[in-house]
Amino acid sequence: MKKYLLTLSAAFVALSAFFLTSCEKEDPDAISISDAKKGVQIIKGKDGKEYEVVNLGLPSGNLWAVCNIGASSPEETGSFFAWGETAPKNNFTWTNYKWGERLEITKYCFDEEKGDIDSLSVLDISDDAANYIMGDGWQIPSAEDFNEILRSRNCDKKWCKLNGTGGFLFTSVKKGYEGNSLFIPLSGMQDYEKIRFQDQYGYYWCNELYFDNINRKYMSNEASVLWLEHLEDVDNKLVDFRTRYLGLPIRPVYVLPQ
Repeated sequence: MKKYLLTLSAAFVALSAFFLTSCEKEDPDAISISDAKKGVQIIKGKDGKEYEVVNLGLPSGNLWAVCNIGASSPEETGSFFAWGETAPKNNFTWTNYKWGERLEITKYCFDEEKGDIDSLSVLDISDDAANYIMGDGWQIPSAEDFNEILRSRNCDKKWCKLNGTGGFLFTSVKKGYEGNSLFIPLSGMQDYEKIRFQDQYGYYWCNELYFDNINRKYMSNEASVLWLEHLEDVDNKLVDFRTRYLGLPIRPVYVLPQ
């Protein structure tokens, strides 16, 4: 009787594992790591590390990093950075923001009520975390860089999950680069010590302040971001803005020498 019960128990465990595996395989949004790393090349950074990039055949010629800064796999969040700061941290406020002093803006300012106007709208290379950490050629994407992968004539875009993490897969449709792909997860952001909106929104820094098209001026407190969101019926992918002191991940690009 005991042997029979053990055999029955083992059969139940095996059957449960089968159904669990079947359910995982049936997830229509799931992709494999090979799907997210098609067309990968290797570039060495100044830190001695090897970085994986993908060539999507874009008009700019830019190569996109496969992972966020600080991550070792495409679905990982990696490190959070305030805009214009070159080191990650664990607490993000206006009071500890590098370019803020008593709530005033000390660099990249277009509003005299917020600080001394310097009319700098794009990060100096010395304030670019990607270049500082990874070396020459690397930089935080511009708004145009993000718009380039958002355009349907360059990439197909679809919602998917990599190792259970939701995000968007950008797959090249350019001749000679078809199938090369880039996965960008919904990593959220950090405000003070709290990580918010993980698995709900993807916010990624651009290297420039946000330009307000209505008032026709740059917004000194806000920088441009890629904003990814998955809704039940709509996939939103656009360039928007977020307050500069917030902690956001960075997905860098490598600009080939001209």
